[in-house]
Amino acid sequence: MSHERFIETSERFKTWCCDALEFWHHRAVDPRGGFAEHLDLKGVADFDHVRRVRVQARQAYVYAHAAYLGWYSDSKKASDVAWDFATGLGSEGGAFIPDDSPRGCAHLVNGDGSMNDDTRDTYAQAFILLSGAWRFKAFADTKALLKANETIEYLNNNLKSSFGGWLEAMPIPKEKTRRQNPHMHLFEAFLALYASTQKQVYLDYAHEMFSLFEKHFFHSSTGALLEFFHTDWTPFRDGGPVEPGHMMEWSWLLQSYSDLSGVDVQKYAIPLYDSGLEYGLNSKLGLICDAVDLDGTEHSLTLRTWPQTELIKASVARARRENSDLMFNAASNTIEALFKFYLSGQVKGGWDDKLSPEGGVISKVMPTSTFYHLFCAAAEVDLLAQTLK
Repeated sequence: MSHERFIETSERFKTWCCDALEFWHHRAVDPRGGFAEHLDLKGVADFDHVRRVRVQARQAYVYAHAAYLGWYSDSKKASDVAWDFATGLGSEGGAFIPDDSPRGCAHLVNGDGSMNDDTRDTYAQAFILLSGAWRFKAFADTKALLKANETIEYLNNNLKSSFGGWLEAMPIPKEKTRRQNPHMHLFEAFLALYASTQKQVYLDYAHEMFSLFEKHFFHSSTGALLEFFHTDWTPFRDGGPVEPGHMMEWSWLLQSYSDLSGVDVQKYAIPLYDSGLEYGLNSKLGLICDAVDLDGTEHSLTLRTWPQTELIKASVARARRENSDLMFNAASNTIEALFKFYLSGQVKGGWDDKLSPEGGVISKVMPTSTFYHLFCAAAEVDLLAQTLK
């Protein structure tokens, strides 16, 4: 019965996602290039708002993956729009980078295409890698793979840390706090590059990210994921607040890493999942909150959309590995909660992005960035559902 229910909820989620692919392509693409940073709650794009380049890269990934799955007929056109913006106007600036080094992508571009902030944020580079991997897989786009390799070269030439991983940005921020989050997304991107090419060099980079996770990010006494660190990876202010959504994201990614590498990750993936629920579950709504302190005190008990999608992905990963009714039901429950609280707004293909702890909508816009989370969750759900039919 749990399998049948999961298949039903997966079909509902896929149908919604296919509609959303068309909706965002038609509503959010700026005639001048790129996607809007957000829509308002009625589905109207704000083309003049400053845009994060990483959001463009995320959209390039979403539509490339959608093309690979055959979910939307104009996926390549949509991916091209985002990719061209990210690697064109979004990669301008960077005069502080040595002339003989690839330049990476910038941080912020104004709606009119002028540069707003040409900082080279490591987090943003991760999404150039991810979208490049999927454009190569979906479209045999060798230029996108070349761009991904140039971005890795940029990171290695300019931001490689002697303590492992890469520094946060170039120019180096005055606040030298380091974060696990860019490295989590680099882990995701390296796995995608390896899956798309089967080249060992990308798996070697993934091994490096896994080593950072084992040595520094995973908090063994609580099963939590530390977020913030000093330059040498010692925890900054105890490493918190922690984000349950990131715990779920790592739980899912570790399972993917295990599938590709053969490394046993269960001693990490399961505690992360369980701790994410222990620390972050709003039991009244069946949703996980945005952030909590390690000592259990409140930090940010609001409820964004994206942590719920990561709970779905982590539940799916465990359901696939364990064939557990508990995990199939957990995935189905969260998909149903997603529709109840986030996807039932006034715009078909849109979402309410943030709730109060009581379940009231408090978001004012639909961030384009959230589509990456929703689409990836729908794709993971459908992938498992297809094996059960």
